[in-house]
Amino acid sequence: MTAPSVCYVRAMPTTLYGSPYSTFTWSARLALAEKGVAYDLESARLRTPEYGALHPYQRMPVLVHDGFVVYESLAVMQYVDEAFDGPALRPATPAARARNQQWASAFVDYVAPHAVRGVLIPRLVLAARGMPVDDASVHRAAAKARENLVPFERALAESAFLSGETPSFADWLLAPCIASGRQMTGADRFADDLPNVEAWLGRISARPSFAVTVPG
Repeated sequence: MTAPSVCYVRAMPTTLYGSPYSTFTWSARLALAEKGVAYDLESARLRTPEYGALHPYQRMPVLVHDGFVVYESLAVMQYVDEAFDGPALRPATPAARARNQQWASAFVDYVAPHAVRGVLIPRLVLAARGMPVDDASVHRAAAKARENLVPFERALAESAFLSGETPSFADWLLAPCIASGRQMTGADRFADDLPNVEAWLGRISARPSFAVTVPG
């Protein structure tokens, strides 16, 4: 019997497709929680034609709101900020907005490839599935991730959050990565000896949005 096809774009208010253990999905959930948006979290059926119709690169997350589809965490957060009522998720001034975009881009370009794809996915996803993991490669990725976190450490010596005294997109992108990295041990740890980052994560994790989105 042929399995029924899955229709992802449904007539429901807001659905986020992803995994609670995906750092990028977690980032989108933080933004939704900060904004006070009610939504359904549904599993992303990667490598299926139905999901590929939503996200051509078969990644997470995807947000569907009243039939509108948007993918990539930063785009999802920007849409949530502008499409829903609630507290602003971005700074008010052009300079602070530019700084926020700077740190968001820096995370995506320089930290995530090493910390998320080089360390967290091999250790938390591939190893859990019984797939072989190259320890030396993971250790190199962790060292590079830590090196690329040093500018974040310096910035957080100057302000409570990455673009001022309130958190914004860049903080929501970085926080799940750093929080997930706490599970690592030995040479896999990439956020040790970064006291400003550690203090910043404490401020992030004290927020109600963190408590309701942290993976169980």
